[in-house]
Amino acid sequence: MTRREAAVAPRESATGAIYDLGYQGYDGPRLGRRAAVATLFWASLRAAFGLGRSGRSKLVPWGLTAIMLVPAAVAGAIQAIAPGGLSPFNYDNYLWDLQPILALFVAAQAPELVSSDQRNKVLSLYFSHALARSDYALAKFGAMAASLFIVALSPLLVILFASILASSDVTAAVGDQLGNLPQILLAPLIYAIPLAALGMAIASFTPRRAYATGAIIAVFLVTAAVGGILSEAGRGRMSQVAPLLNPFVLLDGTRNWLVGKSIPDSPVSAANLELAVFGALTAAFTLIGIAAVLWRYRRIAA
Repeated sequence: MTRREAAVAPRESATGAIYDLGYQGYDGPRLGRRAAVATLFWASLRAAFGLGRSGRSKLVPWGLTAIMLVPAAVAGAIQAIAPGGLSPFNYDNYLWDLQPILALFVAAQAPELVSSDQRNKVLSLYFSHALARSDYALAKFGAMAASLFIVALSPLLVILFASILASSDVTAAVGDQLGNLPQILLAPLIYAIPLAALGMAIASFTPRRAYATGAIIAVFLVTAAVGGILSEAGRGRMSQVAPLLNPFVLLDGTRNWLVGKSIPDSPVSAANLELAVFGALTAAFTLIGIAAVLWRYRRIAA
């Protein structure tokens, strides 16, 4: 009998056979809590786009990302065909006009990041290692915010490069477009962080992905509908502040306050409020959303 055969040979006992398969313990470096958080963040960011998973998992995130990019590509083509022509999209109105796509991305992918872990009962495995419960919550929230930032930033970059390449003087166009970089970078961030906080706060309270997706969509639809109805039916101050029920109105007002200009389709101007109010309300509901996620995972049964 060879040495390997002897190693895996069963050892007879009164109750059965024990096999020595030669498993060894891990004696390498322990990277600790920071590395665990970073690993979970990157794994969750990949999961938000279905990377490393089946083709079916990629269908929704990449399909919605493509839809976000199509209008920007069309606007770029218009500029290429008719230089100096009026484009239907710009840095100010793009994210506002494509808000349904951002809402669908949140509704589809926030449950993907958190609901399945609850349903499959693997939270105890996460919490039994270097990760604290707050680490898990913040890593998942960060991954959701980062994925939304990528989706929102991509079409603005398409508009940027299209504007440069369509110009007869590329060097001058680069100089002109540099002034738009703060809005190109900050506007997606203004949308991504609050929307991620809202989506994760809802999704973390149910292990059922369909329920979480439905609840997130319902929040967007109901707040927009109620805000619009009260704005039309109300009088005086009520009609002005009613649109604030819609999270996207708060986000557009915050963008307008920090980095952009007002757009005709948004109720921000009609609200007749200081733009700083929109920023304060956006910060408030973002912090409430993050606090809700942290509270949930500090009390959830692992």
